[in-house]
Amino acid sequence: MTTPIKLAFLFLTLTATAAPAAKRRNYLFTPHAKAVAGICTVVLTNTSPCCKTLKHVPTDDPIELIRALAFATESSVKRSVTFLTEIKPKHKSNATAAAVINSCKKNLKYALEDFTEFWKATGKDVKTMAHNYFTCKKTLMSIMGYHWTCLDDIDDKNLLKEVETGISVGKNLSSNTFDVFNGLKTIFKTFGIKVKLNEEDTSPQPPPLSNYYY
Repeated sequence: MTTPIKLAFLFLTLTATAAPAAKRRNYLFTPHAKAVAGICTVVLTNTSPCCKTLKHVPTDDPIELIRALAFATESSVKRSVTFLTEIKPKHKSNATAAAVINSCKKNLKYALEDFTEFWKATGKDVKTMAHNYFTCKKTLMSIMGYHWTCLDDIDDKNLLKEVETGISVGKNLSSNTFDVFNGLKTIFKTFGIKVKLNEEDTSPQPPPLSNYYY
């Protein structure tokens, strides 16, 4: 259950990112601020990436805001891949460092491939998203996992800090987006969206083993 303290923190985060000081006091009472808070409140840790991202999305529609958060996450992961490409030349003299950078880049490219499946699952309407609810969560967990795998492969502390900083936005938004989909029941209840979430895996399954034998 959302606590008053957590909601207050969310509102303060939104206020801190507001533009002119004259508007700062009023934003919290707008439908947009309430919509953003209603979504980001399900994030378990560090709601700031969610709030800051959605604050600039010009819609109060919760489904569009959720999609916008996922889109921002995908864009951030693409920038992380670019970052890894850019730092690789300065580490080329260190075979181990070059190898782990390549490995991290490969993992984040896998994450981007997962986004292709994620967008197919979410569709363009709430009913499709609800039908593929479990599949969306599973795919986002995989995307989040690729970030952790990337960092787990790095032993050098300095390189770890450099890479962790460079991919932090994509990593944090991946976590936030997973939390939002994981808390979709709460979000739907908050916004009065009466659509049942399907808890079964709807992703394409490989043919049964028996199909390969006569």
